[in-house]
Amino acid sequence: MLTFSAYQRFAADFAVDRELIRGCMAACEPLVIEALSVYAQRALWRGSLPVYPRLTTPQDNGGWGHLMPLWFQPHERPVPFHTLDNWGLFALVYRASFGDSPEAQELAARVFHVQNLVRLVAGADMLIPFLPSTQGQGYFFRHGMLPFLLSILWFDEPTRTDWLRLHELGARRFVQERQLAAHPDPITWLAEREFAIFARLERNSIHHDREVAAFLSDTSPDSLLHLYRDLFGALNLGVTALAHHYQPKPLDAWRTWFYQEISFPYRLPEYAADAITAFLNQAHE
Repeated sequence: MLTFSAYQRFAADFAVDRELIRGCMAACEPLVIEALSVYAQRALWRGSLPVYPRLTTPQDNGGWGHLMPLWFQPHERPVPFHTLDNWGLFALVYRASFGDSPEAQELAARVFHVQNLVRLVAGADMLIPFLPSTQGQGYFFRHGMLPFLLSILWFDEPTRTDWLRLHELGARRFVQERQLAAHPDPITWLAEREFAIFARLERNSIHHDREVAAFLSDTSPDSLLHLYRDLFGALNLGVTALAHHYQPKPLDAWRTWFYQEISFPYRLPEYAADAITAFLNQAHE
């Protein structure tokens, strides 16, 4: 599935313009403000969050090329959301992370399209600049998955359940491929993998079709593609572990538990480690 011809098909379906990103941000903004409560109130400017989209191309995407479709500097005010004009490569590898089972294909056909994908990422990223600080001790694959999960919960049913199920399929696939359920210290492995992934993704020089083709053709264990696939595998794992952790609250009652979580547990360095460990133990049984 990770071929250049597949990328060309995804590029045709996942073009992003200013109207789309603005519309997704506008749809998410009231939910972001509600979820963040007093943390949002401190940041509001004339009743709105100080964020705005800035459309980019792979060539001027801050060194992230095709691989990071939306990025920002969280301490800037206002916060520019640098938004790639085509999410085809990101979408291709993200979609591949769920696997090719008949269930994954059916679910992806229903919900994995550009409008939903942009809204999901925009919703998560609109939360992050205004969350309480983790004092430099946060991890994307653990702390960063809480806003990602909440953004999924903002979808209406059955889209919400379909997205959660896709991530669970991807999580179980990732755990099996990387044998994480039997790993002696999976939390440390994830932290080290996170550092390795982002160190390689930045300044990647994947700007044009020829670089995309070369990126997709290198399937060696130390390739950038291998790391990029692990980015989505770890994302699937983090989202799914937290979904299982918060399910008893229950998930759709996020208004009753999200603010409490970001006010204390989220700020701790060990946040979500127990949730991931519990999911891995379940997968090992």
